[in-house]
Amino acid sequence: MTQTAPANTQISAEKINETFKDHIDLAVATRGGKVLTVSDEWFAEAKNLLTAAAPISAPGRFVPTGAWYDGWETRRHNPNYDWCVIQLGYAGTIAGFEVDTAYFTGNHSPFVSVEGFKESAPVTRTHEEWAAVAWTPILSKVALEPSSRHGFKLEKPTADFYTHIRFRMYPDGGVARLRVFGTVHQVFPENKHEIYDLASAATGSVVTGFSDAHYGHPSNMLLPGRGHDMSDGWETKRSRAPGHVDHCDIKLGQAGHITDIEIDTAHYMGNPPKAVTIAGFEIGSDAPILLLDQAPVGPHRQHFFKVANDLTEKRLASIKVIMIPDGGIKRVRVWGAAQLPAVQPEGSLLGVRQELPDEHTWNMKH
Repeated sequence: MTQTAPANTQISAEKINETFKDHIDLAVATRGGKVLTVSDEWFAEAKNLLTAAAPISAPGRFVPTGAWYDGWETRRHNPNYDWCVIQLGYAGTIAGFEVDTAYFTGNHSPFVSVEGFKESAPVTRTHEEWAAVAWTPILSKVALEPSSRHGFKLEKPTADFYTHIRFRMYPDGGVARLRVFGTVHQVFPENKHEIYDLASAATGSVVTGFSDAHYGHPSNMLLPGRGHDMSDGWETKRSRAPGHVDHCDIKLGQAGHITDIEIDTAHYMGNPPKAVTIAGFEIGSDAPILLLDQAPVGPHRQHFFKVANDLTEKRLASIKVIMIPDGGIKRVRVWGAAQLPAVQPEGSLLGVRQELPDEHTWNMKH
């Protein structure tokens, strides 16, 4: 029996962000999304679809294959369609998509569609083998306009979670960005006493509110690793008002008992906050529980803090991160366990300093 994609509603460009504010982009490269195989990318590589930054234009810039475009662009005259397989950074259920054709004016793809696949165990496949897997339709063939943002909200999020998608362009052409909005398929330690990062995006933690994200979104703080530059952290505008602070709210993937906190200011060499405060909240409560009180932080390094035992006893469902007065934070790790007593597993990164190559030399005077 042939499967059909669920119904969808097209969302106007100005409402895309609001429509999907409670979901994350499962496919963005900064979360580990990557292109595994592609039918053609003669003019521009498919990996550009997953770039976190908005697409840019470079009029007059040419490369050996022609004009440079910030997106995926294929050859002309395809009799069928072009396609690529994307491994999602996080497996998850899918609520909708954004397809952006920015700056593709005479060469955009007129139609696209999306299918999903759930892989139970990692398998290396050829292009032909990827073509033959049992793809499930998610987004039916939809029309695109040149140089425009297009939002498509599914009638309801997919019941199943997916690890990969296949993105098709009919018959060929270009698309600048693809966003796959959804909810992370949560995977928690089997041992409920095991300490892990309660605030990790991989376990379903999400940012639910923030004061400012002028230079970088606070959801970046929930990503793995230490990042690559200031573009993949949370950074706010410079403040001028006395007493100003910036803040963001994070809903943990599951409530837990917090034992340790890590604040990483990697790459923020001239612009970290002066200090950081973190408050936790129990389920259904608005009363803040102060876990970290105006703790000084410095530039371009990890900072480790132990949470007091009496505070670890409390089971917290969300936190508020406060930067005093403003600046940039690369990562926030909230280490804890679903149940007490909390046990640190072998190989845990809790308290482990992962030094960057320039961590001790960046501020040397020449």
